[in-house]
Amino acid sequence: MIYVREISDEERQELKRLTRQAVGRVSQRAQMILLSAQRRTVPEIARIFEMSEASIRFWVDRFNVEGPTGLYDEPRSGRPRKVTGQVNETIDRLIREDPIREDYLATFWTVAMMVLALGSKLQVRLGASTVRAAFHKLGLRWGRPRLAMPLKVDPEKARKQLLIAQTVLEAGPNAVILYGDESRIQLMPLIRACWHWVGQQIRVPTPGTNQSRALFGALNVRTGRWVYLVRERLFKEDFIAFLEQLLIEYPSLPIVFIVDNYSSHTAKAVSAWLTDNPRLRLLYLPTYCSHLNPVEPIWRQLKGSIAANRLYGSMSLLLDTVTAFFDQMTTDKALAWSSAQQPRRNFLSPT
Repeated sequence: MIYVREISDEERQELKRLTRQAVGRVSQRAQMILLSAQRRTVPEIARIFEMSEASIRFWVDRFNVEGPTGLYDEPRSGRPRKVTGQVNETIDRLIREDPIREDYLATFWTVAMMVLALGSKLQVRLGASTVRAAFHKLGLRWGRPRLAMPLKVDPEKARKQLLIAQTVLEAGPNAVILYGDESRIQLMPLIRACWHWVGQQIRVPTPGTNQSRALFGALNVRTGRWVYLVRERLFKEDFIAFLEQLLIEYPSLPIVFIVDNYSSHTAKAVSAWLTDNPRLRLLYLPTYCSHLNPVEPIWRQLKGSIAANRLYGSMSLLLDTVTAFFDQMTTDKALAWSSAQQPRRNFLSPT
């Protein structure tokens, strides 16, 4: 009959500690050795722990040779990792390059293409799921790109921004500081992503004959007050009509009105009107800098709220909805949407 050898006092203390503090199987093995030291037989111990007698004998023999340290599992090598540092470095390098440079007739990388490229360059066989997981660990996500403005810079950008800043400061705290912009609304719905049942893609009807209207809007960046005008077109005559409305809305205070370089803003007829109405000063943002205009986000809020995936039965119904939208747009909302709580950012920011 096999029993554990005589154990020392130090080993007994260590075995008791393992029964209390060791995790899982190591604690169980220490209990086995203590029971064997009490002259419990191998079959008895096997029944207590519901294990095979061969396993009991293995750990008794192991303890007899190595002592308490022999009750721990030996390190296991396991299967070697497929995604090595070299694989990650190669993915990081390739994903930044045009696939055409690597002889792939494509404009962007896919998982399948990366699997082939890694196999060709590193002679490793990786599955699509493994490469996809490597992408995620490197911080990559599958997403839709966004169109961006051309990388152009107005050579007069600094001068125009300085002129706006100086004009606003010289106008004084009582002056009305407005940013303006135009947009169009139409019966043709804007298509935006939304939830739908699987296999039941939502169908948005079209109007048959499309109709549109022009919207002129001006945001007071000091108070959040919003003024707008609906017109048929975006011609210079329509812009002048909006300028006249601004004089009515602000009947006595000087007005600084900041707009982009749209052709109707720079027309000769507009210049002549400004000469006759010096209380309103018109300034121009740098070209290619629509992000400096705080009215742009308000148009996005409007169209995202009322125009996405919806067909209106008539232009009058659409215009009523526009009115309802602006009626519920408080001054705080307007400033929050436009990020115009700090107006200096709009005309001084170098970006």
